[in-house]
Amino acid sequence: MRAFGIRFGILDRPNLRKIHQGEIPRLGGVSIFIATLLPFSLFLMSPPLMTQTISESWLPFLGLALGCLIVFGVGIWDDLYRLSPGPKLAVECLAGAVAFAFGLKIDLITNPFGFQLNLAWLSGPATILWLVAVTNAINLADGIDGLAAGIVTFAAMILFFMTFATAHPLVAFIAVALAGSALGFLRYNFYPATIFLGDSGSLLLGFCLGGLSLWASEKSTITFAILIPIVTLGLPLADMIYAVLRRWSRGLPVKEADREHIHHKLLEMGLSQRPTVLLLYGVNIFLVALAGILLVTRNSLAALIVVFLGLALILGSRLLGYFRFSRLLVAVRQGLQNSQQVRYISFRTRQIARSFDKVPTLEGRWDLVQELFVDLEFTRAVFQSENSSYPSLTWFSLDHQEPSSAGEVTLAFRLTGDQGPMGSIQINWSQNRINIPPGTSRLVTLLSNEFCRRLPNNPSALPGPPPTT
Repeated sequence: MRAFGIRFGILDRPNLRKIHQGEIPRLGGVSIFIATLLPFSLFLMSPPLMTQTISESWLPFLGLALGCLIVFGVGIWDDLYRLSPGPKLAVECLAGAVAFAFGLKIDLITNPFGFQLNLAWLSGPATILWLVAVTNAINLADGIDGLAAGIVTFAAMILFFMTFATAHPLVAFIAVALAGSALGFLRYNFYPATIFLGDSGSLLLGFCLGGLSLWASEKSTITFAILIPIVTLGLPLADMIYAVLRRWSRGLPVKEADREHIHHKLLEMGLSQRPTVLLLYGVNIFLVALAGILLVTRNSLAALIVVFLGLALILGSRLLGYFRFSRLLVAVRQGLQNSQQVRYISFRTRQIARSFDKVPTLEGRWDLVQELFVDLEFTRAVFQSENSSYPSLTWFSLDHQEPSSAGEVTLAFRLTGDQGPMGSIQINWSQNRINIPPGTSRLVTLLSNEFCRRLPNNPSALPGPPPTT
């Protein structure tokens, strides 16, 4: 396949996001597919060994096989012609739905702390989410030579040991074939790689691992068997979660690629590619060992291991510079405060809007909204009238009586009433406040929609003294 890729120009070319140098063939997934399939062709020649086993579990076997073929096909297409992330994700979801339809599913979520959750109608979405998550986790790990293939080797072997002596021998056969193909591929994929998995390989490996983990967990004597694959695949899953969170927190599309994966962070710290991969292998072997402990001890150490992994995840993210926890706590506290203020301002604007119906003068309405000016910590507000029948109005905070707007942020917008354009409002707050005061949009909506509505045509005819500026 390496020679084939070179011959026909099916190459992965370097760019700003990728770290390899030179043009490398990217059809390694075909090698993985053939190397996993060949043992099964041989096993089928021994009817007592395989045909009976397949006949007893043909539905999940067919679901896994069809799902793998679907993601392998879209991976081949992407390696040849390049697809945008949207269509690939849709096809992955389709493959997950096919696997679910044939019996690979998550029906019950259990955990080491005791309670259980029957998913019922959520079983389908949960199954598809799991399969798509594992598929993309392996795909994202394929950003540095040998990492994805190595992770799959370790994960498939723990699945083999988890199932070879259980009621799922077919899972063990597939898992060990997958591990063998990935391990053999490492000979050519380890740094410096001479061939890449491509999407055909990474998607196939990820989907097959995800499907095997569901199959192995079905009716298992380990009440939370799905936890073992989660621990085993902890490294790529954590990397995927970090990628989603950082892109979401920055307002970027989740599908947008970047250079902030775990292996990128380690490279930035000064490690070269080979030590980076070996270090991540070490982390993955440690996680596999923990999964093995879960397998041997059944349930007794599960809660302790889960707590340990949670702390390790927090420490690791801190060391890699993903999250600054002091800033995170400040952001959470500020977010809660802002949310509370927005709810309060929304409540007060609804009250004031109802009060406008009883106050037919701009001065009276201005007095009402001044309460919100104070709550939002504005420094001053000015209504500039364009209608000679109505006054211009000004408000200053108690500690800011200067007319100058120096050192302030200004927000201005025009107002329209029943008689047409009425003027404009300008509100100011200190530039020391980085963000717009929470709830400002509610006030702007109130002033724009209600402040100049339903006013009398002749304000001077109202009882009381005529309005003055």
